[in-house]
Amino acid sequence: MNESTDSVSNSGREALDRIVLVLYEPQDLVNIALVVRAMKNMELTRLCLVSPAEYDAWRITGIAHDTEEIVERVRIVESFEEAVGDTVRVIATTGRRRAKRQEWSEPREAAAAILQRTVDGDVAIVFGREDRGLPNEVLDLCDEALCIPTNPEHPSLNLAHAALLVSYELREAARDLGGLEDRDLSGKTRDQAPPATAAEMEEFFALWERALDRVSMFKGGDQHSKMRSFRRLFRRAAPDGREIRLLEATAWRVLHHADRTLARLSEAQSEAETDSSAEADSAAGA
Repeated sequence: MNESTDSVSNSGREALDRIVLVLYEPQDLVNIALVVRAMKNMELTRLCLVSPAEYDAWRITGIAHDTEEIVERVRIVESFEEAVGDTVRVIATTGRRRAKRQEWSEPREAAAAILQRTVDGDVAIVFGREDRGLPNEVLDLCDEALCIPTNPEHPSLNLAHAALLVSYELREAARDLGGLEDRDLSGKTRDQAPPATAAEMEEFFALWERALDRVSMFKGGDQHSKMRSFRRLFRRAAPDGREIRLLEATAWRVLHHADRTLARLSEAQSEAETDSSAEADSAAGA
């Protein structure tokens, strides 16, 4: 590689556009669809299939929704050499490290270097068959290999899972180069309320104390000590304005429920006294 390309000069978007995922003799159409879905998630756009056992674009887009732009560009070729002939670097994915000397690495540590290779042209990432991976004759045609670290007692990965993991690491490296739009994970606008003010907190504490007193929370105990504990608890939670209003609504529900309960008890007691008085009058008349 020329010294002029020692550092990546193109953006992350441009680098990802030069990555080609190659599936060697995929056996299951569903796995192809799931690879397409992973590519959509990670902003990869180019897929090449070498002698797939079956292929149906309509079924694939039915499984991997909103991926028509990827499926329309899928290349289907008969030989591995045709799939990678125009690429400047061919990288195999394999779960076994061969005795033959071959450069290998894990996806996370290799991702930045793979994107750097795209300065010179397209780079192929090759995935093998679901049942037996890549044969030796294909591995011999690759420049290096990626090995995904997995549980040694159960190392095999589903084709789509492997493609997703590798694609994720490539996109993470591409984010550092720029040109990709990050998702807003901060939540809905309506959930982003300003912090509760000191006045709002004090108004809530007064209402909370009334509600607890109404349900005899302070009976037989130190009211001030308990309220001090509640103050520490709610201040540690640092509620925002929306949350403090929710807590106030809860306190009002406690008060209203207590009032209705007391009213029912008072009514029941009044009826009992009326019945008792009637029985006493009846007994006196007798």
